Amino acid sequence: MTRFDPPPPARLHRARAALAAMALLAVGAAALPAAAAPADPFTGRWAAMGLSPVIVDAPDARSEVHMTLPDELHVVARHDVMLTRKDATTLQSRDSDPLVIFHLVSANSADLTIKGRKAGQTLDLPLSRDD
Repeated sequence: MTRFDPPPPARLHRARAALAAMALLAVGAAALPAAAAPADPFTGRWAAMGLSPVIVDAPDARSEVHMTLPDELHVVARHDVMLTRKDATTLQSRDSDPLVIFHLVSANSADLTIKGRKAGQTLDLPLSRDD
């Protein structure tokens, strides 16, 4: 035993403390629920600067998705829009007056496009998750 080594009981105490701490960390990590991602990648609140959030609900039994547009967009489109899945990253309204398209760019960003019947009647709004 050198002069710098603590006596055996102190080393044993530190080893026990380290094992207990590791056990608590392992049990604690297993007991904590992981941050759950939405069941549907579209579901949630989506925000644009200066606007109230766009709210996308989970698909219903008919695989239709209810979207609530903010009051600020009420002059452009209806407040409530029913969408169907066009492909893995796109939802589209059933009717085309106006045509509403919600396209996922990534897990945290999307584009909302609203197209009227006349040429040039297009609103393109980038959105980010507001959850």
